[in-house]
Amino acid sequence: MGLVRFLLAATVVINHTGPICGLVFTDAYVAIKVFFIISGFYMALILSEKYTGPGRCRLFYSNRWLRLFPVYWVVLLVSLGVSLAFMKFAHTALLLGPWQTWLPHLTPAALLALAGANLTIFGQDLLFFTHLDPATGTLSLAWDALHRATPAWFFLLIPQAWTISLELCFYLLAPWLVRRTTGFLVGLIALSLAARAGVYLGHFPFDPWKQRFFPVEFGFFLCGILSYRLYASLKTVAIPRRILWTVSGLYLSGIVFFQFFPGALGKEFYLYAATVASIPFLFLLTQKMRFDRALGELSYPIYISHWTVIMVVEYFFGKRHLPVLALGATILFCLALNRLVADPIERFRQKRVLRRA
Repeated sequence: MGLVRFLLAATVVINHTGPICGLVFTDAYVAIKVFFIISGFYMALILSEKYTGPGRCRLFYSNRWLRLFPVYWVVLLVSLGVSLAFMKFAHTALLLGPWQTWLPHLTPAALLALAGANLTIFGQDLLFFTHLDPATGTLSLAWDALHRATPAWFFLLIPQAWTISLELCFYLLAPWLVRRTTGFLVGLIALSLAARAGVYLGHFPFDPWKQRFFPVEFGFFLCGILSYRLYASLKTVAIPRRILWTVSGLYLSGIVFFQFFPGALGKEFYLYAATVASIPFLFLLTQKMRFDRALGELSYPIYISHWTVIMVVEYFFGKRHLPVLALGATILFCLALNRLVADPIERFRQKRVLRRA
């Protein structure tokens, strides 16, 4: 599973820079939806097998907070510090351009909303449906907000964290959802698909309505819960390792060579279905592989930090070799980030679970 998560994070970086040896793997939005399915699987796994008994929700929520926010805040501070340094010494605002331009004109409410979204992550997805009214300095919802002159997401120092905002919404519901029947979850998935169809038929702008709207993305998390239930039914079965390797290899090949598959929407939904069906086999194969786990632990730091690294690398080296340089620099930064921040926190998180047990 770790290699899959690493490839998906690298896919997002590549989609924001350019191909590496002609490969882009999947589309970034497709990679994010696969991430959502994997997230649903893991949340169902830990809520069913790790966070059980009295106080389970409190421990689950606090450990999720420890997993996401310290790393996010460190990257946020780095992004802010690097941008301030560039403003002082390089005469470019980097990630602070919109703040530099509009800060004196923002109303207190708009300032509070933008600063709060940057600090708490919550609501970052909603900023893609919002724009700044230059005449009044207020934030206004609009169905075509991304086509306005100043979309509100411009003020995000880590704009890709909108997906984490959706994750947080799912985490709030996850302890309740994992106790629901399969039929109930299938019904919710059908409603999510119906909402997606309604957005398509309603001719809403592709972005953000078809990519960042929680009701149309919610179904992917639920598919992950169904994938866990498939795993739960298989984990007591003696599946030959050659079958685990075969399924895992075919699935990984589907990600690596996705761009060469014919069609568009068909191959996209094939990958989602293949993810739901393949995750149990991948997890059974890799759950005790330390190297695979280490690769997986890089996925969140890579995802949350890559935009800042890309901006810095592009400033110094230009676009030539940007994909390789940006991906390499991001991995190096994240190795240090994990060593100094994420790993100590992870040990503390696991001790909390053991103490409770």
